[in-house]
Amino acid sequence: MSKQQITIEEVYGGFDLILRYQDQQAILFIQDKAQANFIGEQIITIAKEQKIDINSAAAIFNHGTGMFAADNMQN
Repeated sequence: MSKQQITIEEVYGGFDLILRYQDQQAILFIQDKAQANFIGEQIITIAKEQKIDINSAAAIFNHGTGMFAADNMQN
């Protein structure tokens, strides 16, 4: 079973959604803390099902929802 973790940290103007999957990490800025776990679980599910890295999964999720600006993703 793969290692995964979803963490939420409060930052100015919103929250950092920190996703860890296997040995990878993605940090996304969100404003709605209530949606954080749902978003994180969806992105990790995409990474698992398509066998891709977490940043690529976040990009696919973003493309489908238009939720995050590309410059909010980090390694």
